[in-house]
Amino acid sequence: MTQRPMQTFFFHGFSGGGGQPLAPFARQLGLDMDNVVLLDMPGFKTSDGLLDQEILADPEAYEQMAEPAILQLRKSEKIRVIAYSHGAIPAFLFAARHHDIVAQLILICPAASMHPFVSLLPKVMGGVVRIAGMDRTLRFMRRRYLVDAMTLYGRKRYWDHDMLASRLRTRREEADEYNTNMYYLMKQLETFQRQCSDARIEDIPTVILRATDDEVIGRNSVQWFRDHIAQTKIVSTIGGHAILAVMPEKAAERLIPFLETGQRQNSNL
Repeated sequence: MTQRPMQTFFFHGFSGGGGQPLAPFARQLGLDMDNVVLLDMPGFKTSDGLLDQEILADPEAYEQMAEPAILQLRKSEKIRVIAYSHGAIPAFLFAARHHDIVAQLILICPAASMHPFVSLLPKVMGGVVRIAGMDRTLRFMRRRYLVDAMTLYGRKRYWDHDMLASRLRTRREEADEYNTNMYYLMKQLETFQRQCSDARIEDIPTVILRATDDEVIGRNSVQWFRDHIAQTKIVSTIGGHAILAVMPEKAAERLIPFLETGQRQNSNL
């Protein structure tokens, strides 16, 4: 492995946009984009085609399916892993399996389960799929009024007009990528805590950034990761689940001091 600055790998959340929407946040962190890898996890784009449903619904099988492509992108001896929302599941499992190469783990609004209200969505979708079929259900989920309604559900009182307009535009673009795979990927959040209860990370310094007004992740999500990662520091910031999209500078402000620690740790390895 050639000596080069430590790469940072981003695991995106439950987004039809893949990893690219996290680029503005990576820049806010002051990272050299030449050393940033914005992963496009399998199954989140229509161009991925139909993948194995059982693998998509299984957190460990899914991580293992994605792992070879992730490792192929690694060019530095050590890497930093930053994961957002649902991306915390494969990121956590990847780090647990590769603690020898992960120098630092950062989890942002990590989803180990869903908020009770949000958890109704896959249940409702399952009922509609049985009646109307998957294709018709997905067409319905892509409709602008429904996408906008879900976006407004996450709106916070401190969003200004530009923030809301930008978020609506992004969510509409992401909705175009809604596909069958994502229906099965949602099922990971129903089984992850139970299936992976024995998984632990003992020796990777980890920071968890939680948003005070997170309306998407389950109430015990942050605590689950804290209980399964030995070296964990939790920091908070005002914001909702969409903080990386609407207020990336706020999230970056809280995390930059810890990125510097990660860089020093890497230089001493």
